[in-house]
Amino acid sequence: MALVNLPFRRHLIACIVGSLSFTVSAAFAQENDAPSNFKFSGFFSAVAGKTFNGDIPANYSGSSSINGTVCPCYTADWSNAGVYNNSFSLAPESRVGLQAGYTINKDFSLTGQVVVRGSDTTPNVQWAYASYKLDNAWEVQFGRKRIPLYFYSDFEDIGVSYPWVSPPPELYGWEATNYNGASIRYRTSFGDNNLSVSGFLGKEKLNDSLYEKLSYAGQTSVTWNNILGADAELDRGPLTIRGVYVQADVHVTNNSIALDSTAKLKAYGIAINVDLDDWFLLSELTQLSRSFESAGYKITAPAYTIGAGYRLGAWTPFINYASYREKSTDLSQYQPQSYKRASMTVRYDIDAKSAVKVQLDRNQDVTNNYGGNVNVFRIAYDRLF
Repeated sequence: MALVNLPFRRHLIACIVGSLSFTVSAAFAQENDAPSNFKFSGFFSAVAGKTFNGDIPANYSGSSSINGTVCPCYTADWSNAGVYNNSFSLAPESRVGLQAGYTINKDFSLTGQVVVRGSDTTPNVQWAYASYKLDNAWEVQFGRKRIPLYFYSDFEDIGVSYPWVSPPPELYGWEATNYNGASIRYRTSFGDNNLSVSGFLGKEKLNDSLYEKLSYAGQTSVTWNNILGADAELDRGPLTIRGVYVQADVHVTNNSIALDSTAKLKAYGIAINVDLDDWFLLSELTQLSRSFESAGYKITAPAYTIGAGYRLGAWTPFINYASYREKSTDLSQYQPQSYKRASMTVRYDIDAKSAVKVQLDRNQDVTNNYGGNVNVFRIAYDRLF
């Protein structure tokens, strides 16, 4: 078994220690000097893992490595190019985030969040927006936010908020996860129902996309123009249902390989969750499509995840199945990828703000062109502070 790369590990630990030091200092300042309208918080996930008993099928047509990681391998975080192989590593999914909020008055507030990752140790701004409440039901926000494409999009970096080590990558993880723009949300209650509806629009540009490094060498620029979408979430007792629609114009360029493509993206999704105190069920279904009109072909990608868990005091065993399947209208221009995965997670809640999780996955490369078949072992420590 290979050890974690020592220079990286020292750098990651230094980033985490520095971030924690800043947070502790900020919290101390808040208690002693800062006005009460300042709020500081953070989250931390140390995730270690490796693949085992992996194989490359005889008819495998994919690359022998993904972003420099030798296959057979497993992509756990598509957006941030987090890939495991048979070398034990902290890099693919470990992260630390700091969040600050400032309340100007009862209606107007500011929020910011910075995240450092094992796969990208440069601090990145995930949130930077202003909120204004028009009244008790309506709220508008301007600035940088997450694209709310999935149920856990707003808090997918916060490990204590879900039972898996990380949300299913079969759904979660595209080249753009944030946008700069505006949103408006309406909240209401009627009977035993709570309803939230929002609309959003904006744009995102990445000059060196980590997601695209999984497929292309060199620097790839990605722009999502004209992002437009809406989502609605209904809560009724133990039942939560959420639907979403997103569209965008996508432009991808990479000068080193003469890549210049445009596509119209559309995405639909629905999540249905049931929480019966001890038992709970989590499910989510999406379909994304990209129409390359100038090239004359289209890719569709239906994906789903379904899982069930049972709470036994501080312990929560959870089983899950997820699938991602691409379809291409022109195989000469694009060969689709498909994979499916079964997993079992055991979570132990240390307290209300921290948990330890152990997860085993069996990932099958259905189309035999992306990573091969692998088993994955991961252990995570998640904490809020």
